[in-house]
Amino acid sequence: MKQIRFFLIALCILSNPITFSQNWLKLDSVFSVSGVSVKNFSAPFFADIDDDGDLDLFLGNNVDQTEFFRNNSFEFPSFYSKDTLLLYSIYSGGLINTNSDYPVLADLDGDGDLDLIIGGYYGLLYYENTGTSTNPVFSKNDSLFVNINPLIGADPKPAFADLDGDGDLDLLVGIGESLFGGPTAGITLGFRNNGTPHKAEFVHDNSLVAGIPDVGINSYPALADLDNDGDYDLLIGRDGGALFYYKNTGTVNQPVWTREYSTFSSVETSTYWKNPTFADLDYDGDLDLIYGTSSGIIYVYRNNGSASNPSFQLYPDYFKVIKLEGNSSTVSLADFDGDGDYDLLSGIWTGRFIYFKNEGTNQKPIFTNISMPFSSFTVGSYSSPVFVDIDGDGDYDIVSGALNGKIYCYINNNGTFSSDNSLFNFVSVGYMSIPAFADLDNDGDLDLLVGSETGANYKYYLNTGNNIYEENTVVFSGISFPNYSRPAFADIDNDGDYDLIIGRSNGALIYYENTGSKETPVWTRNDALFSGVSVKQNAHPGFADLDGDGRKDLILGEYDGNFTYYKNLFAEPVSANEEVSISKNFILFQNYPNPFNTSTVISYSLAEGSFVSLKVYDLLGREIITLINEFKSAGMHTVELIMKNVELSSGIYFYKLQAGDFIQTKKMVLIR
Repeated sequence: MKQIRFFLIALCILSNPITFSQNWLKLDSVFSVSGVSVKNFSAPFFADIDDDGDLDLFLGNNVDQTEFFRNNSFEFPSFYSKDTLLLYSIYSGGLINTNSDYPVLADLDGDGDLDLIIGGYYGLLYYENTGTSTNPVFSKNDSLFVNINPLIGADPKPAFADLDGDGDLDLLVGIGESLFGGPTAGITLGFRNNGTPHKAEFVHDNSLVAGIPDVGINSYPALADLDNDGDYDLLIGRDGGALFYYKNTGTVNQPVWTREYSTFSSVETSTYWKNPTFADLDYDGDLDLIYGTSSGIIYVYRNNGSASNPSFQLYPDYFKVIKLEGNSSTVSLADFDGDGDYDLLSGIWTGRFIYFKNEGTNQKPIFTNISMPFSSFTVGSYSSPVFVDIDGDGDYDIVSGALNGKIYCYINNNGTFSSDNSLFNFVSVGYMSIPAFADLDNDGDLDLLVGSETGANYKYYLNTGNNIYEENTVVFSGISFPNYSRPAFADIDNDGDYDLIIGRSNGALIYYENTGSKETPVWTRNDALFSGVSVKQNAHPGFADLDGDGRKDLILGEYDGNFTYYKNLFAEPVSANEEVSISKNFILFQNYPNPFNTSTVISYSLAEGSFVSLKVYDLLGREIITLINEFKSAGMHTVELIMKNVELSSGIYFYKLQAGDFIQTKKMVLIR
């Protein structure tokens, strides 16, 4: 049997992007195909931090913490998994005196492993690797840059290379916009290392950057030998559409920077903020170009030339992320195109409507941003559109909230949308209206709840027939709506009536179970069902059965334009009297995704504590690996199977669960 390496990653918040919170399984791969999720103003840097031969990713941002993604496949394109354990000690005490913006790695103490430097508001922060090349441990060292930080402002981007050929690493610092003054944003400063490879001593020396002008507002330098002549060339990203490339026409000992225009002429210029780095992502011996952008989207340009004569071509799917090219994503799910799966509609801060067609299946969604006739519509600012058949003609119309607190309606007439300014002209909630529709009195038409920037300004309108709406202050009288409330309705407990879920500005969810009836709802708060489910800011929930298992899954929109997918793992209906749902049966669920390529998740539920065996077999019945062989408590359990350096061919495999007398086998499909 061919050698197989399976890596089973524990499902905990410190070690994996797939997290398990009671009955919701967070799967980043749905909206981040590579496993890499992004935040605004992304700053990528690649390094083999665990010395296993592939390049891991450190990803800066302007939000809170630098993030780390471990490379799980020595192949192109790679698949990554988020690992929050590696950098946990840096941020465990909070965000004060930490940076997140510009991570780079370099061996500054000459001990053969990589140290971490993060640029940002607090200057350059140095974390010495006191571990090993395979098991790094980062310990803060405040002495190294104590003389440099007063010179570089509050938005410095570092780059290290031996620019004078003396065997140690020198430093270039790009200057960005400092909040409280500092050097001119857009210049690049040089610092010569007058110490040794084992003890760096950086001294300001602008002869290292002679000839490099102010590139405008920000400077984000990256050093690499792009022409394979033994010295370092310089690429500078900036707050502008173009990259500035300076070829080193000097020597290994004394750089001379000469601007050259053709090498990066194929790079797009539509993104106004670029933070570049270089890495051999396709393992072909030359350097590829990668840069982050203000929206967080990471661009990869593959070097299809050679190590000495690069030619860069866009490879758009490497870090494909489904998100907004802007802020304030919202969520509405419906089978808009009638092909049997759920499509996604989102608002955006500019007021337009963004449509993501599901080009996958009703069991495995694949969302693609597609322009539609309604994509040019705008409600001013901060749209929150929902698909709803408001005129009852069998197709989906669009109703949207807006910053001005009003409600806008667009009627779908055989694919042509027209504005109806009269239908909801009576609605005004002050600011930031968020509409949600449901038949809350079971009379066959849709009633309307509108969230607001000020929670107490919410409005509920009962549809008395033919879209005649009357304000009703009774149905939700016992509920205190939070500010910036984003309501949605879904039958979470599977009892046939609508429950209420409210997204909050802090990124969490409030859950009110309908413990009444279809005709007369009674709202009982039970947030425990969504404990641990959250995003960074302004959670906007949407629900639909996206994987075809009969349970409504959750997608959360948020302020930074991202979407987050949570798979529903409820084995039985739940009520407000239960904080955790425990199945009355033994159940082995279908793995997800299926088919899969680099990883898949297997879930199972135990009616009682049992000794569990979970094994994988090939078509001939030969055992491939034992995933679980131990006692497990009653309740829901999940294990992720990640394949690395695997030589298995595409095909059908089986996984079998045995727990006491319960035995069940399911099929999974591997696609290579």
